[in-house]
Amino acid sequence: MKATAKALKSFVGGFGLPAYTTQSVPKDVQAPYLTYPLVEPEWNQKATFYIQGWFRTTSNEELTSYADEIIREVGTGITINTESGYLVIYPESPLCQMTVDGDYRSFYINLSINVYQMPGAYPETPSQTPAQGESPVTQEPGTTAPEEGE
Repeated sequence: MKATAKALKSFVGGFGLPAYTTQSVPKDVQAPYLTYPLVEPEWNQKATFYIQGWFRTTSNEELTSYADEIIREVGTGITINTESGYLVIYPESPLCQMTVDGDYRSFYINLSINVYQMPGAYPETPSQTPAQGESPVTQEPGTTAPEEGE
């Protein structure tokens, strides 16, 4: 599991309800629960996603309470550390929508995510250190490199 997927699972699962990616909801799951799509944006690229809460109820009270909790947690943006850097989750517009489908009520919270790598999270590049016995040539900005033999 990639770092972003682990961080999202931890974040969405931190609201006191079972949380599943939209692709992994068990067939026998019982409401209430949360779902979210698995998103893996490229480094420093924005991707949109949502958190959906599913409730079997005739009242909006419980789902509104959970939606409010998630919205407060995200605020104007929340930074979450990962193994290889960090991600930032931002609110999107429209922020929250409620739906009714038979006995089920749900909310969608629209969000976006940016993923950032920390220095050193990339594979090392080949060393620029001169081989033993070679002398490194240093150059001041705005000057030309010395000619060989100078």
